[in-house]
Amino acid sequence: MSSQTRHWRLDGNSSTLLVIRDHAVPRLFWCGSRLHDDTELAHMLVHDDSALAFGGLDGVTPLSLFPQASTAYTGSPALNGHRNGAAFAHALHTSDIRQDENHLTIMLQDDHVNLSVELHLSLDASSDVARMSTSLTNTGNTPYTVDWLASATLPMPSSYRECLTQHGRWGLESQTHRRTIAPGRIDISNLHGRTSHEHASSLACGTAGFGDNGGDVMFAHLAWSGNFSLRIERLSNGTISLQAGVLYLPGECLLQPGETVTTPPVLFTRGNGMNQCTQRFHQHARSSILPAWTRRPRPIHANSWEALYFNHDQDALFTLIDAAASVGAERFVLDDGWFLHRRSDNAGLGDWYVDTGIYPEGLHPVVERVRQHGMQFGLWFEPEMVNPDSNLFRAHPEWTLQLAHVDTPLARNQLALDIARDEVSDYLFERITSLVHEYAIDYIKWDHNRDLVLPGDGAHARAAAQPAALYRLMARIIDACPDLEIESCAAGGARADFAVLEHTGRVWTSDNIDPIERARIQQGFLRFMPPEIMGAHVGHKTAHLTGRVTSLHTRAIVALQGQFGFELDARRLDPHDVITLQHYTQLYKRHREWLASSRYWHVPTYSKALIACGFVDEAQRQALFSVVAIGNMHPTRPGHLPLAGLVSDRFYQLTLESINLSELAPFNKIIPDWCDHAVTTTGEMLMKFGVPLPVMPPQSALLIGCHRVSDS
Repeated sequence: MSSQTRHWRLDGNSSTLLVIRDHAVPRLFWCGSRLHDDTELAHMLVHDDSALAFGGLDGVTPLSLFPQASTAYTGSPALNGHRNGAAFAHALHTSDIRQDENHLTIMLQDDHVNLSVELHLSLDASSDVARMSTSLTNTGNTPYTVDWLASATLPMPSSYRECLTQHGRWGLESQTHRRTIAPGRIDISNLHGRTSHEHASSLACGTAGFGDNGGDVMFAHLAWSGNFSLRIERLSNGTISLQAGVLYLPGECLLQPGETVTTPPVLFTRGNGMNQCTQRFHQHARSSILPAWTRRPRPIHANSWEALYFNHDQDALFTLIDAAASVGAERFVLDDGWFLHRRSDNAGLGDWYVDTGIYPEGLHPVVERVRQHGMQFGLWFEPEMVNPDSNLFRAHPEWTLQLAHVDTPLARNQLALDIARDEVSDYLFERITSLVHEYAIDYIKWDHNRDLVLPGDGAHARAAAQPAALYRLMARIIDACPDLEIESCAAGGARADFAVLEHTGRVWTSDNIDPIERARIQQGFLRFMPPEIMGAHVGHKTAHLTGRVTSLHTRAIVALQGQFGFELDARRLDPHDVITLQHYTQLYKRHREWLASSRYWHVPTYSKALIACGFVDEAQRQALFSVVAIGNMHPTRPGHLPLAGLVSDRFYQLTLESINLSELAPFNKIIPDWCDHAVTTTGEMLMKFGVPLPVMPPQSALLIGCHRVSDS
C-alpha cells in the first residue's frame, strides 16, 4: 500500500461502496455488504490481489473505474474515440475528487489529447442501489469522435461464474437465459433503436448456481431507451468486469470543441440471492424514479383494443363502456382507431385529429359516457410514428428518420418521425396537449410499434437523439398537463427501462395476454421492475395471440400480479362470468394500496410446471401468493409450496382467495383442508413446511391469502 493511497466511502443501510485511489484513476475496491464503521483501509488492502504472473505486460494496474489501454488494460476500455483517426489513445489521470454525502465526483483529464471526464458515483442509502454515469468533454480545438463511452465499468468478484440475461420477441418478452461467464466477452448488443423486445437492458451476475434466496449476486440496469451494449468480460488474469453504455452508430457522437456528452446511468446492487436484489430495485424505483402519481391507488383499466380493434362505432363503444363499468373498471382507454383515416394500420398515423366521420361530435359524447360511470378516460397515441398515407407525411416527408440514398423499410406500414427536430416535437406537443385539454384526458397510452432501422437525418445517424428527445417531449407535455398519466407501450414491452419510467410510471408488459405465456413474461419483468407499474389485463377466453383457451379464474389470477385491468369484451360475458370478474376486481381494490408498496418474492417450486410468486406488505401482516400451472406436474403428488417474507413467530390465517375450487375438485380425490376453509398456522410453518397444494391441472391457477391474526 502506498502512503499516497486515499479512499472514499459511501454507505447504505446494508451496503458499502469503497473507492480507493492508488493509481492514475480510482478503483471500486469494495461493492457489497456494509463494512464496519471502524474498518481501517490498511486492513482491507492486505486482501488486495496484487500478484503478477509472468508472460504478460509489466506493471499491470488493477481494474479502475475508467479502464484504458495506457494502464496495460487489455479488456474493453471505457472510451474508444479519435480525432480524424489520430489521438486514439489517452492517459487520463485524476485531477480532483469531491464527495457530497453519498455522491462522489471523480474528475479526470488528459491535456495531451485534450479530454476531460467526470465520473459520478452515488449510493441510495435507503434502497442500497448505486448508480454511475460518465461525462466526457472535448477540451481541444478540433472535433472528437466518440465510438464507445461506457456509462460504468464495474469490477465483479473473481468467484462469479454465471449471468442471467433477458431476451425475447414481440409477444414473448423478458425470457430469462442463464449462461456461463467463460474466458472472453459476453456482449448483449441492442440495435433496435428502443429498449427492445429482443434484449433487456438488465442483467444479473453471480456465483455458480445463484438463485432466488442464495448466492452472491449483482444486479445491473442501464437506464436508457435506445441502442445499448452490456458487456461481461473475463480476462486471462481472472479479472471479471461488467460494462454498459450507449451503442452509437458510426459518426453518431461527434463532440465539437467545448461540447460534453453525458451517458445514461447504470444502476446496480449486490446482495444475497436474486430476491434481495429485486426488492432493492423495486424500492429504489418507488423512492427515486417513478412519478408521484404511482403512489396513488392504481385504477382498474378497461382497454378497447381486443374488443374493437379498428371497428370503431360510437353506439358499440357506448355499450362497451357500460359493460366495462359493470364489472368494475375505473379507467376506460380508447385504443387505436379514433383519428383521421384510421380504419386499418395502413393510414392515419401522424394525423392526430378526431375522425368526425365516426365521431361527429368529436369524443365529447364518449368522454361524457365514461364520466357518467365515474371512470377516468384514457386515449391511445403513437406520437413518434407516421404512415406514408397520412396528411402529415404528404406535407412533411422530410420529418421522417431516413437516408437520402436508401429506401427505409416499413414496419406495420409506418415510418418513424425525427422527434429531435424542434418543428416535429412542437407539432406533437401542440396536438397532444390540445386533445388532453379539450377532453380532460387522464391518461395516455403512448405506443411505439416499430424498430428504428436506418435512423438518419438524410445523411447522418440519429438513433441516440431519439430517446433524449422523447424524454424532453414527455417532460414538456407533463409540465403543461400536470395531472396526466402516461403509459410506456412499445408493441407491448419493448420500452421498459428506468429512464422512460421517470416520465411514464406504467408499462404495457406485452401484447400477449395469454395467462400461461404472461406468467413467464411477468416473472422475468418483475425481476427488475415493481409490480404496480406492470400493466396486466384479463383477456378473452381464447387468447388472440396464441389461440390457447383458459378459464377466467386463471386469467384474472395472473393479471392480479400487476396493475389489474381487462382487454376482454365485457359485453360478451355471461352472468356467471360477470360475477367471477367482479370478485377479482373487488379483491384487487381491497388490496391494491398495500400491493403498491409490497415486497415481491419469486417463490421456487418443486416442479418446472409451476410458477409461483408472492407479495407481502411492509408490516408483514398481509400477503398474496399466486401459483400458476403452466403444464402437467410431475410427480403426481402436488407437494408443498414454502412461502416467504412472513414473521416466523406470528400466526397467519391461510385462505384460498380465488373462487375456482370447482375447477380443481375433479382432479383431487382429497383436497387440502385450507382450500375448503381457512386454517391458522405460524409464519415459520408456512415458510419451512409450506402450503400443501392441491393437484393443479395444466392452465389452472391459485391465489393464496395470508393474514396475520395475532401478535402474541
